[in-house]
Amino acid sequence: MTIADDIMDLVKRKRRLRLTALDIAEILYWDDKTYRRRVAASCQMLHEQGRLARVGAGTPADPYTYSRRSDEGSAPAE
Repeated sequence: MTIADDIMDLVKRKRRLRLTALDIAEILYWDDKTYRRRVAASCQMLHEQGRLARVGAGTPADPYTYSRRSDEGSAPAE
C-alpha cells in the first residue's frame, strides 16, 4: 500500500474527525518522524485530486485539516 492508500483508509475509518497531516502521520507511523513531509505531500495531492476535503488557512494557528469528502461514497444518480 502507498502512503495515499493508508491515508484514505484512515480517513474512511475516522470519518467524523478532521485530522491535520501531523495527526495522520502520528496515527499511521507513530514515532517515525521521517513520514511527516511525505504524509503532508500526500494529503495535498489527495486534496488536489478531489479525494479529500480540506479546511483551514494552513497557518500554525489554523492548520489545514483533512477529512473524507461529504459526497464520497454516495450512490450516483441515474
